[in-house]
Order: sequence, then C-alpha cells, then structure tokens
Amino acid sequence: MKKMIYSCVLIFSLLNFTVGCSNLHNEESETGSSIKNVETEKAKLVEVEDKLELSGMLQPIEEAILSFEVPGRIVALEKQESDNLAGGDVIASLDPSQYQINTEIAGASLEQARANLNQALNGARDQEKETAKAAFDKANAVYQKAFNDLKRVEALFQAGAVSQSDYEKAQMSLSVSESDLRTAKAAYDMALEGARAELKEAALAGYKLAEENTNQAKLALEKTVLKAPFKGTVLNKLASNGQLVAAGTPVLRFGNIDLLKLTLPVPDSSIGDWKKGDTVTVSLYGQKKQGTVTNIFSATNVLTGTIGVEVTIENKEHDWVPGQVAVCNHVTQTRQSIFLPVESLRSLNGKNPYVFIINDGKSIKQEVTVGEMKDNKIQILSPLSEGTEVIISGVDDLFDGAQVKVTGGGDQ
Repeated sequence: MKKMIYSCVLIFSLLNFTVGCSNLHNEESETGSSIKNVETEKAKLVEVEDKLELSGMLQPIEEAILSFEVPGRIVALEKQESDNLAGGDVIASLDPSQYQINTEIAGASLEQARANLNQALNGARDQEKETAKAAFDKANAVYQKAFNDLKRVEALFQAGAVSQSDYEKAQMSLSVSESDLRTAKAAYDMALEGARAELKEAALAGYKLAEENTNQAKLALEKTVLKAPFKGTVLNKLASNGQLVAAGTPVLRFGNIDLLKLTLPVPDSSIGDWKKGDTVTVSLYGQKKQGTVTNIFSATNVLTGTIGVEVTIENKEHDWVPGQVAVCNHVTQTRQSIFLPVESLRSLNGKNPYVFIINDGKSIKQEVTVGEMKDNKIQILSPLSEGTEVIISGVDDLFDGAQVKVTGGGDQ
C-alpha cells in the first residue's frame, strides 16, 4: 500500500506541470473548432502478481561444531576452510599413546578375569585333582606322625624322661600339622566338587567388570580420531596442531552447504499466503535462484509478531555462502487489472486524476482511481472497463468534448 501511495504522489507531481500548459491549450482550443489528432489504446486486462519481499541470512542446511569427546594434544589437523569432506572422513586426531596403553592394560586384566571365571565354572582338571590328593595324603601322613609322636612324648613326660620344652614342641607340631591337613583337605574337596556358588558369582562379576573396562578403553582410543559426521564443508577452523584440548573444546565449524536455508520473518497476518512446497525467487547481488518453502514454524515471535518460514535453496556450486543476506520474493496473489501508459493520465493540482476516452469522435474526461505503477504504466482500479478506447497521445491540447481524430495507436 505504501508503494502504491508513493507511486501515485510521484505521478501526480510529474503531471502537475503539464496540466498548467494543458489548461492554456484547452482555453485556446475551446474557442476554436479544429479537430485534434490523437492516438488511442483500448483498455485491456493484464495479469498482475502481488508479491511479498522479505530478507534473511543464508545458513547451511545442516551444521555442527565438532570437538573431541576425550582430552589430549592435537597431532593432526590438516583440513582447511572450504575443504569438502564425505561423511566418515578423518578431520583431526589426538596423540593416542596413553589411550593405547590403557587399552593394553584393560585387555590383560580381561584375560586374567576370563581365566579365573573358567576355573570357577569348569572346576579342576584331572592333573590338578591328583596334585590336590597327593598334597592331602602328605598332610595326613604328617599329621598321623605328629599325633603318634605326641602320644609317645606325653608318656615319657609323665615318666619324667623328657623335658617340658620337648613336650610343648610335640604339641605344637601336632597343631601345625592338623591345620595343614585341613587346608589340604579343603583344596582336595574343591578340586573334586568345584567352586562354591558365591565364588562363581564373584568370578563372573569380575569378568564382566574387566570386559566393560576393556570396552571403555577401546572406545576412548577410537575417540582420539575426529571424523566428519555427514557430507559437508569445513567452514571455520577453531583449533590448531599441537594444541592441548579438553573434551568438548570446539575444533572446527562444519556444515553442508549443498543446500542453504534462510528463515523469513513473515507477518502473522500474511502467513495464510504461505504453504509448504511453494516456490519462491531468492536474489543475491543480482543473481537469482529458485527456493522452496520447507517449513512453517508453529509459533509467533512475541517480540516481532512474525512467524518464521524456512526456505531452502540449491547451492551445488557453493557460489552462495552462509552469512550472506538474500532477498526472497513470494507471489501471494495473481489477479487481472487494467494498466495504461502513464502519459495518458492527467491530474488537476495533483488531485482527481483523469483520462480522456473517445465517444462519438469526441474526447470525454473520465476521472479514475489509480493504483501502482509498473513498467511505466499506471494501474487503473476504476471505473474503466476492458475495451474502453483511451487517448494515450495528444492529450496535452485536449478538453472535455473536443473533436478528435484517431491517427494511430497500439490497437489500431
């Protein structure tokens, strides 16, 4: 509407000067009977597009700030800005030395835990059973000898043939041999029967813990290599070789710019004119591309009263880059209207615009309501109808009711 008002004011200002001259000619012509030569054009409907023009900042269709998930020193970061990568390509890596050592230690612990579990679950082998039986038999023989020796020494002690010290030594020898016998018997029984349930559970828990530690160590080692999460382009480097980084420290900004998007702030009163799949024209420094409406936000921005509309644009050549501000034109309505050359329009003191139409060989003054100007033509909103013959040239000397002769025109 502002554009329409501005156009009308401009037109009336331009015409104001010519009207004064026209009035002089009219006064002179009203006293004469000469026929005026004019050119005409029949009013006809042309298609007009109503457009909404908005701007927005170009962004990658997909973007991420990449960082390592583990701490360390960067030893390889060779990628540069604008380098294109496929998903899974290596971008950078940390010094893996300590992580490799941790993996080896965890692996050794896992092997030990596996052996302990197998022993608890499977029981002793035949050779181990024989060894345990031999140890038990030996301990039993030692115990029997100590038992017999104590009885003999005890009799001698009571007879006063041995000292108190010799008697106590015999008692101690029996006590030690009895303890050894119990230990040997327990080992022999375990070899025959296998480990108790609680020992098996403990061995299994130890194995699971060692396995988890090994997996964690391997995962940490894998995370010393940073890979591209998707197909894209290096937008900014945020770190350098030799830098010591903590987990989560930004290393680079990465994005897919084969497709760009921009979010347009559409007034909520106009959101009904936008639909997913609509085609729009996006302009940047004179270059134009076609865009597609891919998303319409579900909420209004309470600060601006607008609703975000996301438009995506093909950018295979990467000639448009993120951060640039592009202009989007969206056709909201297509309608038909009458347009006449601006030279055919006259106005008195910048008000009450009018044109001359032809009726029975005479010029008839017809006041009109005008709209926007387009391609040096002015929109006539009313009351002209299609087919009306309008004088477009020679109007400077005309007055209402003048005799005219059509000598040419676009429709002649």
